[in-house]
Amino acid sequence: MKKEYYKLPLDFSRILQKKDLPDCNLEDSVAQHIQLLITTVLGENKDDPQYGCRIWDFDFDIRASNNEVKEQVELSVKSAIVRYEQRITQVRVSAMVSQEELNGISAKKVKKKIRVTITGTLARNKTPFHYSSFFYVSPLSYD
Repeated sequence: MKKEYYKLPLDFSRILQKKDLPDCNLEDSVAQHIQLLITTVLGENKDDPQYGCRIWDFDFDIRASNNEVKEQVELSVKSAIVRYEQRITQVRVSAMVSQEELNGISAKKVKKKIRVTITGTLARNKTPFHYSSFFYVSPLSYD
């Protein structure tokens, strides 16, 4: 049976074995796509160099204040969603930037932690949509 939405990442070995791929609902599919948009650097997708999020252009800008980073993230994420994820309307993006100390193998590291919250309405059924996640920048690490 053909599913409408598939879980990411796709397991191509299952396709070659003619097995069904794991599926997901509309909300999970939109959330997966938003995560992919946020973590893709502009130019990484060779078929569409504009696909992704501009926030990685500012990843190592140590002069930027937390408020500037917050504004850049909100603008970049909203722009990417409006352009590439049309299954959600009335998109609102908020970001919180904080410093977090992480224990590394040999030393402690201080990184910027960015929490992104996205709300909107699913266009198909007019139900509320909510997505929240966080990541660390300089360099990127994702949880």
